[in-house]
Amino acid sequence: MEYQEIIDRLKRIVDLPIHPIPEEALSKVRQRYYARHSRSAALYTKAREIIPGGVEHNLSLEKPFPITMDRAKGYRMWDIDGNEYVDYLMSGAPIILGHHYAPLDDKIIELIREKGPSTGCTSEYEILAAQEIIKHVPNVEMVRFLQSGTESVMAALRIARIYTQKNKIIKIGGSYHGWSDQVVYSLHVPGAGPLEAAGIPSDCFNGLVDVFPNDFEGLRKAFEENRDRGGIAAVIVEPVGGESGTHPVHPGWNRTIRKLCDEYRALLIFDEVVTGFRLGMGGAQKYFNVDADIVVFGKIIAHGYPAAGGIGGRKDIMALCSGVGSIGQKAYIGGTLSANPISTAACYYALRLMEEHDAVRKAADFADRLTEQMNDLFSTRKDLPFFAFNFGPIIHYETTGMLAVSVNHPDPLNEIMTRRHTAQDYQMVMIDQGIFTLAGSRMYTCMQHDPEALDRTLKAWEYTLSLIPE
Repeated sequence: MEYQEIIDRLKRIVDLPIHPIPEEALSKVRQRYYARHSRSAALYTKAREIIPGGVEHNLSLEKPFPITMDRAKGYRMWDIDGNEYVDYLMSGAPIILGHHYAPLDDKIIELIREKGPSTGCTSEYEILAAQEIIKHVPNVEMVRFLQSGTESVMAALRIARIYTQKNKIIKIGGSYHGWSDQVVYSLHVPGAGPLEAAGIPSDCFNGLVDVFPNDFEGLRKAFEENRDRGGIAAVIVEPVGGESGTHPVHPGWNRTIRKLCDEYRALLIFDEVVTGFRLGMGGAQKYFNVDADIVVFGKIIAHGYPAAGGIGGRKDIMALCSGVGSIGQKAYIGGTLSANPISTAACYYALRLMEEHDAVRKAADFADRLTEQMNDLFSTRKDLPFFAFNFGPIIHYETTGMLAVSVNHPDPLNEIMTRRHTAQDYQMVMIDQGIFTLAGSRMYTCMQHDPEALDRTLKAWEYTLSLIPE
């Protein structure tokens, strides 16, 4: 689906009233949900007493309560009550070979058994993993491993400021770059500002310039207005658009950013925590044919194994984070478990296996088929504006347009939350039908999704649509 059609369809969804499931039908689903997930419900009650909010990560947030998983294999997950799911969460995107992929897991188990998980010193796998990333990703000559996408963004911004000797960073509204102080601004919804920045001193945003997505004029204005106010050190973007493409990029957006960065001597940072190796082995740079100066990696480089992150770029840029920090114009970067043998071995073997099995293409082919058939199904309901679109193996499906609500709406927060609650109701029905997605709006595919997964997904949607009155 082309950019303009996506934008037009999103506008139509937001302009129309939402389509809630009647409470009578919802009540029956809810009762079944509680009955089928009684152990998850009981654990959530216990968790709320000892864990703030009862969950550790927002991927776990579900209505009416989070599901506690027991295990996963291929594209399937099973919860502690024994329910089976077609998984489209894929641990938040890093799983492309499939869950619990034996050829990868066997290598990591062997490493732990024979060598141990970590020594705090260099292992050969960090060199092997770095070489494998450099082999595939354009414009990456050196790699520095860290422990998360959040840490990697922090390092990238610090390096950009040192390299350019400028102070300010342009962030595109609606994008997510982790939870470090300076980037928790205009999260999820463009123009939301510090709405979710409780506990962060406002001074932390002095070096941040907020620009609306696809605002070509506003982008140039940001560069020009800050020329004598510390200057723009870098622009950081999710190359498919904010929230992994929920706010999709105009076809000329990334290329325009590249051009302006060159004109004003700033760096372009691609946050590829999701897109790196999911859009292709060359990541978003190859997908969009746009060069970045720094590439940020996260969980995806270790295929779901923990403590995974990193940054890559040209040697003259990356040399500014030498070692664990040093005096002078070097970025101080640390992390005892950065580049640990488990994460770097997982990176090395996963990338080799993904290349060997053409995993990204298989995942993307399935995503193309599923997106097309979901749209065919949605089109049978002329009263509903639902639609789906995808960037390779990243699928978005829009039912309420909750993140497309403009901050200029008369009551934006209430409108967003109302639409979010309806999307959560749809999500509850889909989980009840054995389909697990991310936040009721996003689906990640792996190379093992098959016709059975597609059939089960479409049948779950047929049931969900049947509950919405015409």
